[in-house]
Amino acid sequence: MNNTIPSSSTPVEGRKRTKARTAVVSVLAAGLLLGGGVIAANAATASSPSATAAATSQSEATAATATATAAAKTALARHPLAAALRFFVNGDSSKPNYGQRAAKIATFILDKRPKLAAKLPAALQADLKALKDAADGDRVAKATHIRDTALNGGYGPKIQAQAKRMQEQKADRKA
Repeated sequence: MNNTIPSSSTPVEGRKRTKARTAVVSVLAAGLLLGGGVIAANAATASSPSATAAATSQSEATAATATATAAAKTALARHPLAAALRFFVNGDSSKPNYGQRAAKIATFILDKRPKLAAKLPAALQADLKALKDAADGDRVAKATHIRDTALNGGYGPKIQAQAKRMQEQKADRKA
């Protein structure tokens, strides 16, 4: 007689169940968050439909902003050079926090991704270091210098091609 207890699930089935549980929990959490926003918007002013619509659109705008911010952070973590180049090429240097954000991106690449930074052209490494160490008033000028040099081919043909492609994609989105 065999005294072993038959296994009710194989390791593969266990992973499938874990993935399924994760998916179900994610859907439920999203539904609760979405439902909570709608309930809060409706509870704010149940008598005024235009105020309810405004509250709902405000909560949707807040959610969209949070999603965009999370996506930007994820993009920088996954592909820091592409995200940085996109910021330098397509960023609006007239915004008040442009220089500060550019310095944060340079710091992230140099400090958090040293292996990636070591693979960059020497001129780009030097410009990122100069941007990172620049005073607040000089950051915008250093960031626009990086953009101009990338577009003019000063960092090499690969970076120039990618920068021009990103600039064209932005122009196509606006059109």
